[in-house]
Amino acid sequence: MIKPRRRTIQKDLQTAPEADSAKLKDRRQAIIAALRRCMLTKGYAETRLTDLAAAAGISVSHFLYYFESKEAALEEVCEEIVEQTLTQITSFRNEPPEERIHVLVDHVFVRNVVARSELGVILELVALSIHRPAIREKLNRYNREMMAYLTNLFEQVPRQPGVSAKEAAEVAAAIWMGLFTNSQYDSSLDDNRARRLFRRSLFDLANIRNSDSPAVPVDAVRKKSRIRRLSA
Repeated sequence: MIKPRRRTIQKDLQTAPEADSAKLKDRRQAIIAALRRCMLTKGYAETRLTDLAAAAGISVSHFLYYFESKEAALEEVCEEIVEQTLTQITSFRNEPPEERIHVLVDHVFVRNVVARSELGVILELVALSIHRPAIREKLNRYNREMMAYLTNLFEQVPRQPGVSAKEAAEVAAAIWMGLFTNSQYDSSLDDNRARRLFRRSLFDLANIRNSDSPAVPVDAVRKKSRIRRLSA
């Protein structure tokens, strides 16, 4: 059995010169990308350590220099998706509610972080989190922060009569997850249709008019998140 080197990659990143540190990060990123590809083609459980190392173009011993196990690389995949998604969406917290809805809709069904072809990675992470506390905690954190963001959004709009901001956020999240999951199995639920349904649902919950014009100048929006708003 090949044992991982005792010196951790985190320590290397702290002590290595800047150029070497960047190289180490690049190689870790290449391994993460390889694991995402493997999860899509054969699934996490069926991906052996030798498969993952080969997909990354390195040996198993070289892999264990960067990650102590396949499980550690899986946790990094989850962390990467959570961090990037939260950053892209919550960066619009100070924009008008209408624009925040447009950005949220276009992020989910245009997917700057995760392409449609990679939705299986997220669904597998959800399934794997049942028996993996580290993955579950990362997804719990994502859920807490997104629910707080959605609640804050609905606190700033009239909402449907008798619906609290928290309740509106919970319904929005349920619709989000339902469309997200169903799009994997319903061939008629393409991005355009899902985006239209999600946008209409959010504006109905907010009890505000659905404007096709962004509340923030388009150039400013694109510069801030690189998410191109598509009308639906």
